[in-house]
Formats: sequence, structure tokens, C-alpha cells
Amino acid sequence: MTNTDEIIKIRKPKVFYPVIRSITNRFSPRHFSGKKIPNKIINSIFEAARLAPSGHNYQPWYFYWTRNTDKTFGKITSCFPQSNYWAKTAAVLIIACYLPTIDGKRDPYALYDLGASVVSLILQAQHLGFYARQIGNCDTKKLKKLLNLNKDHKPFTVVALGKIGDYSKIEEIYFKKDSQPNIKKINIVKKI
Repeated sequence: MTNTDEIIKIRKPKVFYPVIRSITNRFSPRHFSGKKIPNKIINSIFEAARLAPSGHNYQPWYFYWTRNTDKTFGKITSCFPQSNYWAKTAAVLIIACYLPTIDGKRDPYALYDLGASVVSLILQAQHLGFYARQIGNCDTKKLKKLLNLNKDHKPFTVVALGKIGDYSKIEEIYFKKDSQPNIKKINIVKKI
């Protein structure tokens, strides 16, 4: 079986122009070590999320997080389909929520702004040597009910976070997926 360093090499996308290392090294693994992430790292990751740009500076995001040693971790993973079973290996799970209204009015940019904040969080994590994978197909209604989240916070995605795991211990189905090259589409950019 391929080792973790080989998986990282396989998953590294081909770049055509210089890009910061946190972007070129980023990929979304399906296997984490589960090793505890220090509080100062967690704080740094959320600081990057806080500093993300947002429309009118509304910052319509809110994050809930838990460690794999907390009872809430199991509650969150119970909201995932079987295809996301790998998430149980993460050290931390982060529920990324958005606020759909600001001052009683619909915020049309809330999801866009949440995405910018999550990307900032993920790139900061990558910069600090941690990996992240987003889980979009979780049961957000069950999640909100189980965890008694604020009624104004709409869960949108869950981010699994941690050090990359030992790929010699991963389940075969996930190994097959993660041992494929990380091919990115080449989009045409046209100057107008």
C-alpha cells in the first residue's frame, strides 16, 4: 500500500503559474491522525476565518467546533451519511453556519461570505500543517436539533480538520479515492 507521503505527492495538483504554498499543498484527505490540535492553532485558524472579506462587512458566519474526545463529536458524525464515515478520524469538526438575514433583511451574500470565511480557515490550517475536508451532505436539520444551535444560525457545511493520517491504515474504499491524482479543470480565463 502507498504511504502517506506518496498520497500527498499524488494529490498535489499541477500548477502552471506561481501560487502560495498553502494553496498548492492543499487537498482534502479522507484520513486524519486524530491527534489533538493545540488551542493556539485552533484560535489562529478561527482568526483567519474572522478576517475574511464579506459584503458590507456583515460577517454573516458563525462556527461551532468540537474535538474528537467530546460527546458532541459523535452527535455530529451521526448526521453524516455512510459515505462520510472517514470523518470520524478527524481531530476536530467545525460546523460552519451562516446568518441568512441581517437586521431583519435577507442577506443575498451570506453563503458567498461564509465560503470566503471557510476558505480562509482552511488555508490557515494548511499553512500551519493541518488538513481539512468539507462535508456538505450532512443532515443539517438533525444537526441543529441534536446540538440545540442558535435558531438564527443555519448550518451549511461541516469541516473535518486534523493532521493527515497514516494511509497504511485507511479503509480500501477511501484509499482508492485518495490515491487518484488531484486533477483540476483548466478553466479558460478571457480578458475582456
